[in-house]
Amino acid sequence: MAKSPGSRHILQLSQEQARHFIDSFDTVLLDCDGVLWTVFDAIPGADKALQLLQTHGKRVKFITNNSVRPFASYRQQLLALGLDVQESDIVHPARSIVQYLRARQFEGLIYCLGTEQFKGSLREAGYQLIDGPHQPLPESFREIIATVHDDAPVRAVIVDVDFNANYPKLMRAEMYLRRRADCLLIAGASDKTIHVRDGCEIIGPGWFVEMLERAVGRRAVLLGKPGYQLRAGVVQEYGLECPGRTLLVGDMLAQDMRFGALCGFQKLLVLSGGTTQEQMEQAANSLDEPDYHADSVADLVRLFERIDD
Repeated sequence: MAKSPGSRHILQLSQEQARHFIDSFDTVLLDCDGVLWTVFDAIPGADKALQLLQTHGKRVKFITNNSVRPFASYRQQLLALGLDVQESDIVHPARSIVQYLRARQFEGLIYCLGTEQFKGSLREAGYQLIDGPHQPLPESFREIIATVHDDAPVRAVIVDVDFNANYPKLMRAEMYLRRRADCLLIAGASDKTIHVRDGCEIIGPGWFVEMLERAVGRRAVLLGKPGYQLRAGVVQEYGLECPGRTLLVGDMLAQDMRFGALCGFQKLLVLSGGTTQEQMEQAANSLDEPDYHADSVADLVRLFERIDD
C-alpha cells in the first residue's frame, strides 16, 4: 500500500506552501520520547526547533504516554532544551487519570498495575491503592487462589506500564473486575510496543489491557494516547476550540497519528523514533496516516530558515 498522497515531507514543500503550513497552526502538541529525545539522548536539533516554534508565536505543549518518568525528569530534560515548563504543560497518563477520577468524584480502593512512580502520583493525589503480589508464588492452585482471590472492596483497576507485571497480578485484576460490574477498568499507556532505541523494542502494556478487556467483556477507559476519553480533557484544558489549528508531532502511528485524527488535529510524523518510512507507507488504518512527515524535528529548523529568507 502506497503512502497517502496527503502525507508530504515538510522539506518538499515550496516556500509558499511552507509559509501556509506554518501559518495554519497556533498550538503545537509534541510527543517526547522519539521526538525530542531517545531514552538516552536528545534528538539533534530539538532545542533549536522548540526555540523557533516559540519565536514564531506558537504555543508549545507536550503529550506523552510515559508516566514512568517523573515530572522533575521531564522538566530537567526540557530545561536542557531551553524550555522551562510547568506540570500543566505536560499531558501524561498518571495526570490524566487523576483528573478523570476527580471529575467523577471517585472514592474507593484502587488496584493498580504500574511503576512505583506511577502509583506514587495516584497516592499523592489522595487515592488509596493496593498492588501485588510482587514475589513468585508457589506453583499450587491452592496457594495462588488464596493470594489473588481476596475480599478487598476494589472499585477501580488501573493498568499502565508495569515492568514487574506477572500472571497473578492479572488474575487478581480480572477477579476484581468480575466481582463488581461497576468496578472501573482504566488504562494509561496502551502501547503494544515500546520503542527503546533502533533495534530494541519491548512489549507494552496494551497487550495486558486487551487481555483484561477480553476476559471481562468490556472496554477500558483509555486515558493515554490514542484514547478517545483523553481527547476531551486535552481539548478542554488547552482551550483547543478549533482543533485544526493544532499540530500534533509524534513518532508512532497507532498512538500519535491516530490520536491526532480523533482530535481533528493536523499531524506531523517524525521518523526519529518508533516508526520507519516503510511502516508509514504501509499504514493499514487511515486514522494512522500523517498529514506531513519529517526525518526529525530538526527539519522544522530548515523549514523556518526557508520561510525567513
